[in-house]
Amino acid sequence: MDGGAVGELEYENFNAAVAKVIFHGRNVHPGSAKHKMINSIRIANQFAIMLPRWETPEHTEGYEGFYHLTSIEGTVEKTVLTYIIRDHDRDRFERRKKELEHLTRKINHEFPGVAELDIKDQYYNMREKIDPVMHIVEIAEEAMRRAGVTPVVVPIRGGTDGAQLSFKGLPCPNIFAGGLNFHGRHEFVPIPSMEKATATIVEIAHLVAENNK
Repeated sequence: MDGGAVGELEYENFNAAVAKVIFHGRNVHPGSAKHKMINSIRIANQFAIMLPRWETPEHTEGYEGFYHLTSIEGTVEKTVLTYIIRDHDRDRFERRKKELEHLTRKINHEFPGVAELDIKDQYYNMREKIDPVMHIVEIAEEAMRRAGVTPVVVPIRGGTDGAQLSFKGLPCPNIFAGGLNFHGRHEFVPIPSMEKATATIVEIAHLVAENNK
């Protein structure tokens, strides 16, 4: 129960990684800095604008992936850019990570030894684990219909505990919980939506019991 609006049924999510790009500079007095200073903030900015400008959360939807710069911490001597990398397609996801590696090498070619990259995978697209057991999605769809809800199958543009559970051996598509405006100060859950979610759970139990008679 980790979906959004009434009727949402999700069994695809992003492949996800987090990347830290660390830039090391050299600080000297600005009055005598020529050919001596290495300003890590400026180099980090150069790196950031090398990524595709339209492949960011604010310019993408549906199955479109992105690079998301989530934080910048910097001084002349050291700057850290933190990115999250997201894509539903595993091959494109891997290419996105390779692109960060390529850009890091490119920066280091111009400024030897300045940049280092650390990438860690976070989770993967649960569809890989759901496809072999699609009957569980069909049960959820039928349960919604019995509860008076029209199923709306959509990809998750984010992560979910269901992805972690699926890769640990428990295939786990997402059923709506009714929440709206997630991650904002106006996030809320209407009581009627929660009631529909509860009814859907009950119908899933009925269906599973019927199928195992």
